[in-house]
Amino acid sequence: MSVLTPWTYGPDEPTPQPGECIPHHSGFELGLSLFILVGMVVSYLPQHFRIIHKGTSDGISPWFLLLGCVSASSTFLNIVILQWRVIKCCKVLDLGPCLESTLGIAQLGVQFVMFGLVFVLFLIYYPVGKKVSEELDRTTRSKEWTLSLIIAHVVGGHFLIALLVTIYLLTFVGGPENAWTSGWASFLGITSVVLATIQYVPQIIRTFRRKSVGALSIPMMLMQTPGAALLTLSLALRPGANWTTWIVYAVTGCLQGTLLVMCIYYHFRATSHGYGDFDTNETEPLLAGDDNAVPKNRARRGAPSTSSSVNAS
Repeated sequence: MSVLTPWTYGPDEPTPQPGECIPHHSGFELGLSLFILVGMVVSYLPQHFRIIHKGTSDGISPWFLLLGCVSASSTFLNIVILQWRVIKCCKVLDLGPCLESTLGIAQLGVQFVMFGLVFVLFLIYYPVGKKVSEELDRTTRSKEWTLSLIIAHVVGGHFLIALLVTIYLLTFVGGPENAWTSGWASFLGITSVVLATIQYVPQIIRTFRRKSVGALSIPMMLMQTPGAALLTLSLALRPGANWTTWIVYAVTGCLQGTLLVMCIYYHFRATSHGYGDFDTNETEPLLAGDDNAVPKNRARRGAPSTSSSVNAS
């Protein structure tokens, strides 16, 4: 470890004494953190690839993306504040101990970036046919596309404001020892927990109504659901973190597991009946009371399809 040199944490904080920045090393925690960091990146790639490969983001709820982005950014800024002293210690620590001590921050930063990229792809590959309203004319934006654009501005505005407030508090007020800064960190953490609690609800409802997987990636959820348990453990072990940092991933892991079970069921049911993952459950009975009614957006393989979805296969 390098020899410590004095610096000031904040306007009202004393200069730390030599020996305060002692690097915390644990082979188990380091290996677990690196595994989660790499796994987090890899787990999101199937979702990114599915949207790009299929050329559509149909089936993904914009409300789910709004809640997820705001929750992820709040959690990231929360841990930045709580581990501010750890970040400051990087001024006197060698590169290795510095990177090891800030892996928790890196994990949540990567989480925010990778989930945010899903939102970006959602906007880029939003179904062209659903961008316009069929009720009025073909030049008027549809309600959901308009809502998606509004949500995009809300996500960007929230992150910018939260980032500026965080920078101001850490620069001119003080670190997590300051009551105002600590209160802001707790607010971000609690906000993240509340949003994470309901994050998957809009997507679960949408998937349940569609009775289809849509653009959601089952491989992504297969990796992330058990990964949420490991991430919860890893963050709980990080120095300076508290329950507001890791509880969000425990909650989202349970809700994502619910969505995963639904998607697996709908996928195999669609496969067994010859439907595609993008076909919806909107029914249009051939005859009143006919048990063989065919969903209007579904067609048996080998029969003429009436589906309006993109890349239904």
